[in-house]
Amino acid sequence: MKNVVLLGSTGSIGTSTIKVVEDLPDKIRLVGLAAGNNSERLLEQTRKHQPAAISITDPAKAKELANTLGTAAEVYAGNEGLLKLATMPD
Repeated sequence: MKNVVLLGSTGSIGTSTIKVVEDLPDKIRLVGLAAGNNSERLLEQTRKHQPAAISITDPAKAKELANTLGTAAEVYAGNEGLLKLATMPD
């Protein structure tokens, strides 16, 4: 199984990529998701795919997501968050 971090998960290419992941559940696992500003879609994706970590551009939205998700996923923000996701050991 391939572990994948998807940067831009809430955009058109990201949502298309998620459809591919859903078609290949035995081959691809989403371990990280990152979004620009669409916190609602990122929350929906996180609840469905249960990645280990997520990131969003806006620190205030990251805090809201962290409060909503609790310990379900690590939540990061900004460029630092993208770097954390891109360098995940998984």
